[in-house]
Amino acid sequence: MINFKMIGQRIKEGRKEKGFTQETFSEMIDISTEHLSRIENGAYRPSLSLIEKICSVLETTEESLMFGTKSEAETAAKLANKIACLPSKKQQAIENIIDLISE
Repeated sequence: MINFKMIGQRIKEGRKEKGFTQETFSEMIDISTEHLSRIENGAYRPSLSLIEKICSVLETTEESLMFGTKSEAETAAKLANKIACLPSKKQQAIENIIDLISE
């Protein structure tokens, strides 16, 4: 059974990770803010075409949005984005740790 409340939570988390407000995101996927709010709260079920739009804007897959699974590429990209935001000393420390655990 598909858990639309969890799908709504994943949409909300993805939207926030991208730094989009409900207003901005709803404009990007061409629905009202109220409709988006209800989807995020699990009160409305998004159509397949809307799920495709959402995935495109959030740069994720339908599988990830629907079932919470992440591909290795998505996980790597998310980690790379987080590391890129760190100061260079912390980036170097992370690289050293990866080198240590990779041996």
